[in-house]
Amino acid sequence: MAKLKKFIPGKKKKDKQKVAAEQAAAAEQAAAAESKAKASSLMADDKKTSASTPRLEIDKEKDEEREAKRREREERRRQRGRRLADSKAPEESSSKSKKKAKPKLTQEEQDARDAKLGCCHHFQQILVKIVHVIDALLGLTFVIYGAVIHYSFETPAMVAVIATQTFGSLMLFTSVMGAIGFYSKVCWRCGLSLSAYTAPCISFFYIFIIIAMLSSGQLYFDYLREHKELLFLNDDEIDTLKQIMPFFYIVLASLAAIEVIRFLVLRKLREQLVRHDAASQRIDQRERSNRTNMSQPLIGDEEEGGVDI
Repeated sequence: MAKLKKFIPGKKKKDKQKVAAEQAAAAEQAAAAESKAKASSLMADDKKTSASTPRLEIDKEKDEEREAKRREREERRRQRGRRLADSKAPEESSSKSKKKAKPKLTQEEQDARDAKLGCCHHFQQILVKIVHVIDALLGLTFVIYGAVIHYSFETPAMVAVIATQTFGSLMLFTSVMGAIGFYSKVCWRCGLSLSAYTAPCISFFYIFIIIAMLSSGQLYFDYLREHKELLFLNDDEIDTLKQIMPFFYIVLASLAAIEVIRFLVLRKLREQLVRHDAASQRIDQRERSNRTNMSQPLIGDEEEGGVDI
């Protein structure tokens, strides 16, 4: 028993050493397992990051492209703005210079300017009056000729009668309205407006005659030959008229151009004359009011003098 007691403590020491060795081995195994787990997790993270890096690079490239496009658009907008500003700058400067050069006039100054008619106005007025005289002579000639061929025969050439009477009446109307508009202030010189707006109709009539004669001129000459006795014509006169047709075309084209010019000039003349009439009327009213204002103090002084006496 004593021997057994001697051996038992040594056994216990050996058992303790084994347990400590086993615990150390277990700890080493646990540390190795943890290190392996960490390594495997690191590997997985590396794989994930390696897989996500190309996507991130692609996204970065797209963002850079979008940013570059946005910058290009902004640059284009800036260039457009600069161009518009450069184009508007001379206009604004010219408008400002005009405003500076042309200050606003008072009503009296504007009336004094409108009441004066310059040399150009009088020259244009003379030209338009000459055109009205020519229109009146043409209209009167065609009206008389139409009346003669209508009442000289029992069965007149009605086509010629209607054409000459219509054209002549239109020419007389425009000339009479022009004369009324020049020499009368009724309804803001509406006669000039009527005369001006009949000018395009007359011009279109001349153009129609030119086109009709160029397209089927022989038809009209056949009509003249067929009704030559009713129209007071003969073959020689019709042949002469046929020979001078180029000159006739030139005359008609010139008359058409003159009517267009008359339309444009008459509109401008009417505006000037209407302003002249209104300005003259206002000036007359101011002069009358000034006269009455000047005469009232004199009347008062006379009355006071009579009372003192």
